Amino acid sequence: MLTIVKIAVAKLLHKPYNSALSVLLFAIGVALISLIIKTETLLNNQYKNNLAGIDLVVGAKGSPLQLILSSVLHIDAPTGNIPLEEVKRVQSNPLVKNTIPIALGDSHKGFRIVGTHTDYLQLYACEFQEGNSFSEPFEAVIGANVSKKTGLKIGDTFTGVHGFLEEGHSHEDFRYTVTGVLKRSGNVTDNLILSPVESVWMVHGHNKNGGEWEHKNCDCCEHEQHDHSEHGEEEHHHHENCEHDHHEHDETYTHEDQHEHEYEGNTHEIETLEQLQNKLSQGGELSEEEAKLYMELKGQLVVKTTEASEEITALLVFYKSPQAAISLPRAINQNTTMQAASPALELNRLISMLGMGLNTLRLLAWIIIVISAINIFIYLLNIFNQSIFELALLRLAGASKLKVVALLYAQGIFLAVSGWFIGMIVSYVIWMYLPQFELGRYFDIGVFFKELILLLFCVGIGLLVALIPAIKAYKNNLHFTLSR
Repeated sequence: MLTIVKIAVAKLLHKPYNSALSVLLFAIGVALISLIIKTETLLNNQYKNNLAGIDLVVGAKGSPLQLILSSVLHIDAPTGNIPLEEVKRVQSNPLVKNTIPIALGDSHKGFRIVGTHTDYLQLYACEFQEGNSFSEPFEAVIGANVSKKTGLKIGDTFTGVHGFLEEGHSHEDFRYTVTGVLKRSGNVTDNLILSPVESVWMVHGHNKNGGEWEHKNCDCCEHEQHDHSEHGEEEHHHHENCEHDHHEHDETYTHEDQHEHEYEGNTHEIETLEQLQNKLSQGGELSEEEAKLYMELKGQLVVKTTEASEEITALLVFYKSPQAAISLPRAINQNTTMQAASPALELNRLISMLGMGLNTLRLLAWIIIVISAINIFIYLLNIFNQSIFELALLRLAGASKLKVVALLYAQGIFLAVSGWFIGMIVSYVIWMYLPQFELGRYFDIGVFFKELILLLFCVGIGLLVALIPAIKAYKNNLHFTLSR
């Protein structure tokens, strides 16, 4: 048998260009099918892992699919923000078991900064490679891919960029500190930066007021709505109680002045807090008074900004009973300014849409394989016609008909298996250089078995294309051939 294989390979290598063309065409089809298998497996696994048992996503009105893509898979822009007042009504619904908030808006080097709770880490069963979870605003936990590609590690600080691009307006006044790095988990958390919701509120509360913190508890906002006569009465009252003489150059301390001084004082608090944070990030130790001031200022700023930006991007909802799946989404969509979308339904829609494209590619790949199989058939038929006298001499030397048939079958199988092998190498090389499919670099038993089945198909094609040349060789009349 080994001799037959050697002869088969030697005959194919005798015409290397024709053999290489047949193998290359076959390998292209195999590589496409292999890539489709990997893509389908990866998408299905990622969707399953990223759903993580989330029953419902509540967000701003818009496309339900966009809401799921932005809040669950984090691969699209959000539909908008929703107020906490309405969110609290959903949370208090007796059909709701638990909820997790999602606040988006910023990123760091293309990786999204997600404001959430520590329950989000538990939802995806995240394990820490080093460090621990966040507990204070501007503490951040980063995914495995984030750490690898940005070089961030425990204790490093970074700033967020508005939006989800790698470059843009940077919030230099607000620096995040890395407190934990997650192990690779194969889900969406590998590419996320997680921080408390208050971090996002504080950053965007700052931006809403021209670079200053918002004060909702001061009376100056009401004062701006008064008419000039009311301002005049207040100023007159202020001057009557003043012990100084009144003249046109006297300074009056109006509510607007008070408003300005409050902003200046708050800006000073922010600067002081940043100085203390920088001291901590550089490994310095705070004195007892500095530590007390740090906690006091941080608490004040959190309260002020939480009141200023009481919105989130989405709410992940978990049902208390199956009944909620029937009534809760309809109630939210009809009776609130928000929308409710089911991740399972929307992702099934997405997979079906992607499936149409993948099916088209699969059909194209099989067409290429069929064309290559026809090419191999013609090639083997030509080899048989050109080698008919050599086969007759083999028969004369003692080779049986079955051995001659096995020789032709060996040539067909060798071409098909070579095409499969080269196609596998090409598909894995392409896969390794596709960054969006990084998770696919790791071994998957399902993909392995599907590719073995593909190998069996290729062997079957090799046997099929060699069938007619083998039959002709089996029926060939030895005496007639040699007499010519």
